[in-house]
Amino acid sequence: MTYFLDDIKPPPRNDINPTFTLLTTELFDKLDGVRRENLGDFRTITEKKAFIIRTFMETFRTHIGIDIYPSVKLIFPEKVGRLYFIKETALARLVIKMYKIPKETDDYNLLHNWNKSYQPSKRFASDEKKLRDLPLQASRVIGKRRQFNGKPSEYTVDEINRILDQLVLAKLSQDQIELLKPVFDSLSISEVRWLIQIILKKSILVNVEKFFFNFWHPDGYRVFTICNDLQKSFQFSTDPQERLDGRQLEIHPFYKFKPQLAEKLTTSYTTLIKKLQKKHDMDERYEKLFNQLELQDKFYIEEKMDGDRMLLHKDGDNFKFFSRRLKDYSFLYGETFGFGSLTKFLKNAFANNVKSVILDGEMVAYDYKREAILPFGTLKSSAIQESVRQFTTIDQYEQQTSYPYFLIFDILYLNGKDLTNFPLFFRKNILNRILSPVPHRFEVHDTRLGSSKADIERAIREVVHNRSEGLVLKNVQSKYAIDGYRNPDWIKVKPEYLEKFGENLDLVVIGKVPAIKNSYMCGLKNIDDGAYYSFCICANGFEIEEFDKIERLTHGKWIKTDVEMPPESLIKFGTKIPTYWIHPKDSLVLEIRARSIDTSMEKTYAVGSTLHNNHCRKIREDKSIDECVTLQEYFQIKENYSKDLTKAQTALSKKRAPLYSFTDLPDLKEVKKQSDLFDDFEFLILSDWKNGNTTTTMDDLKMLVKKYGGKIVNSIDVQSQLQIIVITEKDLPVSNQYLKRGIDLIKPIWIQECIDRGRILQLEPYFVFATNNWTKFDDMADKYGDSYIIHQPLNFIVPKLSNDELDKLRDDYDWGDSKPLVYLFRNIPFHVLGDSLNSQLLQDRIERFNGEIKYNFLECFYIVIPDKLHSREQTLAQVNRMSKQIAESMVINENGSTSRIPCFVTESFITKSIDLNSIVDPDDFKFI
Repeated sequence: MTYFLDDIKPPPRNDINPTFTLLTTELFDKLDGVRRENLGDFRTITEKKAFIIRTFMETFRTHIGIDIYPSVKLIFPEKVGRLYFIKETALARLVIKMYKIPKETDDYNLLHNWNKSYQPSKRFASDEKKLRDLPLQASRVIGKRRQFNGKPSEYTVDEINRILDQLVLAKLSQDQIELLKPVFDSLSISEVRWLIQIILKKSILVNVEKFFFNFWHPDGYRVFTICNDLQKSFQFSTDPQERLDGRQLEIHPFYKFKPQLAEKLTTSYTTLIKKLQKKHDMDERYEKLFNQLELQDKFYIEEKMDGDRMLLHKDGDNFKFFSRRLKDYSFLYGETFGFGSLTKFLKNAFANNVKSVILDGEMVAYDYKREAILPFGTLKSSAIQESVRQFTTIDQYEQQTSYPYFLIFDILYLNGKDLTNFPLFFRKNILNRILSPVPHRFEVHDTRLGSSKADIERAIREVVHNRSEGLVLKNVQSKYAIDGYRNPDWIKVKPEYLEKFGENLDLVVIGKVPAIKNSYMCGLKNIDDGAYYSFCICANGFEIEEFDKIERLTHGKWIKTDVEMPPESLIKFGTKIPTYWIHPKDSLVLEIRARSIDTSMEKTYAVGSTLHNNHCRKIREDKSIDECVTLQEYFQIKENYSKDLTKAQTALSKKRAPLYSFTDLPDLKEVKKQSDLFDDFEFLILSDWKNGNTTTTMDDLKMLVKKYGGKIVNSIDVQSQLQIIVITEKDLPVSNQYLKRGIDLIKPIWIQECIDRGRILQLEPYFVFATNNWTKFDDMADKYGDSYIIHQPLNFIVPKLSNDELDKLRDDYDWGDSKPLVYLFRNIPFHVLGDSLNSQLLQDRIERFNGEIKYNFLECFYIVIPDKLHSREQTLAQVNRMSKQIAESMVINENGSTSRIPCFVTESFITKSIDLNSIVDPDDFKFI
């Protein structure tokens, strides 16, 4: 079958070949020069840029011709599909080699250390604002270094395209230099800058690309969305007055488009269910099927799979597979029934009358031995080895026990008919009639009907029990919109397997602190007054390319705070002021993930609290600032989080006996009592005592206490009539438990001082290792903690700080890249599966880095599965029992948030975190 897109033919060539100079001077430079301060009669930056584009279009049509595609290849470098394999660092060093720039010069350091944000000086204000603009900086270096006589040479658009086509084939740096140096030597500096921008495939028409498509032809951008082909999008019509009909603007098989996406849950279940149950007017034929299927007040509940979103196109006996990011995976999954890791199993999967079809679904990896769907990262290797298997008889490939498994949840096209405007229940009804499932290879995804909050909660508990990704809830009448549209009738609900703070937040960047590694301040919009309140600063999780992308997207829009502060009606800062601020409408969205949320009030940020140990998960170019978390939504999240932290834990925990080095505990019964000094006390001794170069072990301390009449205990008995003394000089995970119960932690030296003086000494600050109430010692020492009675060494005289004050200092201190490894797992509770020696060693390793071991797995953040345990079947059975208990005990709030859910991870999670001195993403170390 032929389609509208198949019949597009190039228009006649232009009478005049446009020059590269025309593009740079009439389009690129003018767009780049738009600022708030030079808007003139235009109301917004976007309005002025749209005028520049329209004027350029009119000039091009009048003076050049109707074939704009050769120019478009340069105007949209990120969409044209050329692969140069030259990134910023490689290009910077190519320029060094090209112009033989000597080492230790400013130009050399600027380019060679580009990925380190090297900045030798700030000579001009424009340099500061465009510091990370490599095309601009490199073109300036080239301008100083090249030998240039006379005026710049003009290159036509065709000549530049030919050079770029040759650059695609040039793999060696010397070949690249021979191609580019003559061009760099003869273009104007502005043209060199834009050519570098094109080679780096950096977007030029940021945020205004739709104007360019639609000014050329009103249907231009829609054509692009259904095919993502620049040539067809600018050559389907030479007359902007000639409009396409609806059939021509429908999706076509074998032409790639971005699938529809789901929104994140942001409302209460009550509001959500009303929206999901909302019924729209329908044609009579749909109404009849709707009633026949008993869909009144119902909505779909589907499990969200951990795979790769994939669109399957079939036309005749040929296939295409396109990912959400428009990458073509047909070579991997198969282009015909004859070959491919998936298609070779689909000969009988379609009804005989199915000639052409487009299916939407999730490609996952299925392990037939474990009978389980594997994590996302294993999918590609499974597909590759399944494909290789058909070409070889080598036994090593038989070791691969997984293969691609396509789960289908929607049909978008069938036998020449675009189904995207049909209601979802109608599409699903068709889907079930035209497909014959191939078990664990090619199946329709399970869908159930729900009608209440209880139905959603039941499904969430099943997801947690099965350790799955989440849910997608869908209005049964929802239509399908392409181009990555987030449909509010599709809602994703993900139980977060995180730590204290179970949220990923989409936040707006409102400030910047430049450094070797830039920090970005994010804010929350207050719905009441419309202002953005400063909330947190994030500097972690960014790749070099992401720093570059942020700087490119916000290029020229930063304002120095010491020159001009933002109006409070727009942005409100706390005591922490960034170096630069940016208007939110000119900014971008970051997805931030945090280890914990600070529930105490503070003035550092205008919100009054902040996130700790945060990192950027990704730049959300698909999100507008109006889709981000608001101040009011955050307060609700914070309230739920605070309740979760203070929730009473009723399950009992057992104590883990200390792991001794293959020696027995000392026999305290044999110690003879020599004094009744400590008769009135019970001692719980938690650590050794290091006094200079001498170490007194816990065992020796216990015998010493026993010798002087004290009673040694291993736990606190609330019924005891004796006073309890907890002895330690180490910050152990269990210490916080005693502090929360109001018990002071005493240093071992107190025992020795009492013995030396022959009496029980009052507790001076010098003897206290930690307490939640330092104020009761105020009268016993000066402001530095120096006792008025007990002599203490000078190195012990320090200001007194409570544990909360110490925690705040530790969290707020800018450790940079040198945060002590000992704090790695601080305040993170773990449960380690099993009681083998290997399990105990893993527990000790976690505690060594300040982690806390929990014996009630419902209280922890991570459940760690040691590498060397029982058989996999036994381990999996135990994990399944634990998952069921977690799901049953989970608390689900009205807004869809849940109580903390432990995440099952492998031992490699601990090893990798220690190696990197950073908590790695648990999603990469899931136990399956």
